[in-house]
Amino acid sequence: MNGKKMITLLAAALLTVSLAGAALAETLAPNPGKIDINHLEDRYVTTNIEYKGNGAVTLTLLENEQFDGEAVKALKVGDVLQSDGEEIKVETLNWDGPDLRINEGTDKEALLCEAGDGLYERVEENDRVPQLKVGTLDCEILPYVVMLDWVDPVTGDLLENVAVRSGEELVKLLESGDGPSFAVENVHILYDHYNQPTLVWRFYSPAQ
Repeated sequence: MNGKKMITLLAAALLTVSLAGAALAETLAPNPGKIDINHLEDRYVTTNIEYKGNGAVTLTLLENEQFDGEAVKALKVGDVLQSDGEEIKVETLNWDGPDLRINEGTDKEALLCEAGDGLYERVEENDRVPQLKVGTLDCEILPYVVMLDWVDPVTGDLLENVAVRSGEELVKLLESGDGPSFAVENVHILYDHYNQPTLVWRFYSPAQ
């Protein structure tokens, strides 16, 4: 066998191995959302609030990205993690008890933590968990809505004691446009059987 033929055969073999490896690579994506936007009764849901004027709002409902635990445990180098709108190629895998660090020490690091019920969630440095968009609702903030506010509406500082505000006060905060945003995953809303908000809880300030 001459040298040129040998090189050709080696190249073909390497290509076959490379293609086989690529074919075995898997993509891990978040599970589909579990919240039914048409049946929200007595559910607290992370909700971004966009004010439209005259008391009207668009509510964007969100829920945590969650991953199947068995799929997480089956991850291998070369696989891809889809999370928060990006694709992260797995270069290294380091288990720390039940938690998994992907690409530790790099700008593409991702921490997957147990979330119960055989599920995992990605937890970022600021303890944020990436969110899935459930859907949107258009409605009005009614006077009977109660707001539990842990955020100073002027400075954005966290309050030592929760402030209880009415629906009218919430509308005034939204109308002013001053102070911390209500559209940065910092609000939980309790919905009634009409899918209307009854309790708004602002627990986090983007100023912190």
